[in-house]
Amino acid sequence: MAVTGGTSNQTKFFSSGAISARAFKDNFNSGASNTNIKFSTYKRNTDKNETNPIVPDATENASISSSNSDITASDFRNSIKQYIVTQSSTNTEINIHSGSAAGQRWNNNLAKNVKKEFRVNGTIEADSPSDDAARFSAEAYNLTIDVTGNIYGEGGNGGSVGGNGGNGGDALFVNNTSNRSGNSAKVTVKINSNGRIWAGGGGGAGGANGNSGSSLSCYSDSISAKTVYNGGSTNPGRGCNGCPAVSGVTLISNGNCGNNSGNRSRCRGRQERGQTCTNSYYRNCKYRTNFNVAGGNGGTGGTGGTGKGANNSKGNGNDGNAGNTNNCSANGNSSTGNSGVDGAAGGTWGAAGGNSGNRNGGAKGRAIFRNASNGNTFFVNGQSSNTVKGTVSGKQN
Repeated sequence: MAVTGGTSNQTKFFSSGAISARAFKDNFNSGASNTNIKFSTYKRNTDKNETNPIVPDATENASISSSNSDITASDFRNSIKQYIVTQSSTNTEINIHSGSAAGQRWNNNLAKNVKKEFRVNGTIEADSPSDDAARFSAEAYNLTIDVTGNIYGEGGNGGSVGGNGGNGGDALFVNNTSNRSGNSAKVTVKINSNGRIWAGGGGGAGGANGNSGSSLSCYSDSISAKTVYNGGSTNPGRGCNGCPAVSGVTLISNGNCGNNSGNRSRCRGRQERGQTCTNSYYRNCKYRTNFNVAGGNGGTGGTGGTGKGANNSKGNGNDGNAGNTNNCSANGNSSTGNSGVDGAAGGTWGAAGGNSGNRNGGAKGRAIFRNASNGNTFFVNGQSSNTVKGTVSGKQN
């Protein structure tokens, strides 16, 4: 991990050699006069409310007396004025308040009043919109997060078909849990002109499926041979009766009449002399069955585009698909479902995703924020539309 901290990486004073009063002034109080230097000025200040201690409280300064009575020059061996942790290269999701690199990262100095800086010279990025790129959550005093490089949140996921877009990911979480209200307990976020704290864009909403087409009135015809007379008559006027009614279908035509059996020379019962006799007559009856055909299915909607983020490109969303068509071959009617709705585009850095119909795009991510229930407000220096993209909540005005 490209984070350099630990006590061995700090600038320490008086590691060897003589210690002069002038050296005290130059290292700990450079703005003071070169004359009338008082040794008592350089006692260790342990007040956590102090924003600019001359000799700060620090783990490295533990041997320096906090009273005037017993200050000795040798106590200042390997003492410090400030404590610096530096990030470089590229890292995925850093907890600023914890971790080790070149020893314990902060050497238990967060809750002391020594001025501290976390310098972002490289890039810190999130790999998921549900995770912050960089997080600080601890009790701290006189801490500055100095951004020359980049802190990038991840872009939100595009909405599924008919679904809302995912929220953009957050960049920097700053949560000083001190119960003090003074300025020393408020973290300062300093953004240099080329620095970037950019939250992820929200994902675009997914388009809804298209509605199905209207149902169709359709039919099918069938021809069925039906016996229409059994009586032995050779007179078609008597034998060729109309087709019988059939439940559930409609008679369309009676069709031609014909006999079902061979002729006989003599008929029993009713008969007509001089004519042959048949057993029965039939007709080729044509019936129609009416029914409805469902309309064509609607096309599937398009998925939403991803929001711009550390690893995501801004997606434009996918087009909805055309609806299907159902036909009735008997009468030529057809019904086509509506096309699916297009998915919306994702948002660019720190912008909300687009809406699609009644589906919402994801919210823009938070650039800098805190936990309002237990975190102090913070200062932001250098904020502009170029350096910060996304919402900022918890800033001290």
